Amino acid sequence: MERFKIYYHVFENEALSYKVYYSYEEGVKKATKHLEKSLDRELHIYDIFPNFDYENKPLEEPLSVITKSQQEMFLPSGLEVEMRACSLVLFGYKDEDS
Repeated sequence: MERFKIYYHVFENEALSYKVYYSYEEGVKKATKHLEKSLDRELHIYDIFPNFDYENKPLEEPLSVITKSQQEMFLPSGLEVEMRACSLVLFGYKDEDS
């Protein structure tokens, strides 16, 4: 069975965790810019680690992904997907750094 491939980056700090999903392999730099725009805050990146998490599953709820044309697309619940993590990013907010 063919599965829809989803690539994602995980952003974490001591209190929060965000995931940025793509329908294609995208670099961490662009994912960071996308999250900054979504949060309307500038991020300070402390470290970046490779992330090799991988999972095949049906979506439990609709999922928003960014396409190659930089458009937001919603995938329906029940769709069989292949989820591939790309990186784990440890971050803070630039306006809170001392």
